[in-house]
Amino acid sequence: MQCTPFSFMATQKLLMDRGVKMFWRSLDDHDLKNFDDALKNDLQWEWLWQQFLALFLVISNVFMPILTALLAFKVLFRNGWKAIATPINIAYGILAVWMILTTLIAFDLGTAAGGLANFLPYFFLAAITSVIIRTPSQFTHFLWLLVTGSILVSGFGILQAILNRPDLIFPKVIFDSYQIPMGFSADRRIQSFFGHFNETAIYLLMLLPIACHFALGKVKSLSKSQRAIAALALALGTCVLIMTGSRNAWGLAILGGVALAIYYRQWKLVSAMGIVLILIAWAVFGQKYGLGGEALRSLLPEGFVNRLASTVDPKLADYASTADRLNAWQFAISLISQHPLQGWGLRNFPLVAQSMGFDLRGLPHEHNLFLAIAVGSGIPALIGLLGIIIWTIWISVRSAIAKDTEGTMAITAISIILFWLSCWLDLVLYEPRLSMLLWYLLGSMYGLVIHQRSL
Repeated sequence: MQCTPFSFMATQKLLMDRGVKMFWRSLDDHDLKNFDDALKNDLQWEWLWQQFLALFLVISNVFMPILTALLAFKVLFRNGWKAIATPINIAYGILAVWMILTTLIAFDLGTAAGGLANFLPYFFLAAITSVIIRTPSQFTHFLWLLVTGSILVSGFGILQAILNRPDLIFPKVIFDSYQIPMGFSADRRIQSFFGHFNETAIYLLMLLPIACHFALGKVKSLSKSQRAIAALALALGTCVLIMTGSRNAWGLAILGGVALAIYYRQWKLVSAMGIVLILIAWAVFGQKYGLGGEALRSLLPEGFVNRLASTVDPKLADYASTADRLNAWQFAISLISQHPLQGWGLRNFPLVAQSMGFDLRGLPHEHNLFLAIAVGSGIPALIGLLGIIIWTIWISVRSAIAKDTEGTMAITAISIILFWLSCWLDLVLYEPRLSMLLWYLLGSMYGLVIHQRSL
């Protein structure tokens, strides 16, 4: 059969249309049935903008937050404050007021005011996201775009590993404020687009469970092409997460895998993973505690074993990371005991330590988000924030609309929980893109709950 120019162009146009529709979805008539024509156009435009932000979130820690803020204020001006005056968003507002009040009496007002920028804008982002994300189809597609966007992170990390030219520095035109070497660090770690290895690891950690859910075909509304892209994101993301060398993320990735297996009721897989974990622990830590395991240890990569063993073994160089954290945590707890209600001011931890002559051994913060919030704005702020997070997850996974997401709501909850578990050993919330991802997930879950009555 001869292919005419017309038929070729028609086929090419069809493929392009399908490709565009795979990434950019419009709201359908069912989603817009309760709105007038003028408002329908606004909703379509805002949803398109939201999709762009999801796909290219990782591109810049400066420009993407600015574009997000513009969208947020547009939505607010069109809808007014009443649109976000829901119980959880009101709770965010109350918490914001408390943080502002504690800032006014902070050890250093200027630093504490800057610390508010790590929380208040993202409370607002969650509220605005809950206005935009209204339906299960939006929710699924939004998460798929976030997963797809992670390929930019993992793909760039793979490129760094292949080139392995740390002397080459990626231009700062887009990725401002820190250097990005095009290769492994001195201790054989990859950081990709982010300023630190742990930030890259936690970003991927949050998206891998969702990518796995999509790749396994658990969401029937996704096409084969979309599932294939999710599988690619899962494979590349897992490789780069390993190469970040983040022990925290490694452990939580395994925990996330166990959580997924339990959710899917794959009990044999849960048992197998448990046995593998016990064997790895025996191989890595058995020798130190006189339990043997040397033979099994020899079968594992030396770098992997030493990285894990250094968590508890003072003889290894990387143990300094553990010792420095313990040192900072002890000081943080002492500060909380002195100002349990009002705290010392957000991000004031190193300033207070310097004024008291305490040596933080070069650490710039508490390396524990829970301690950072309690030190910064007091125990009430910590309880308030954790209460809002738990409340959001609880009402979302138990809502009637959760079943329409084909399990995606529960998997998203697992991703959020993994992030908060990572906060016991690190503090990555100061990276804007990680904060945006966290509150995107929380806001989109809550959006389905508050809009389910109109569906």
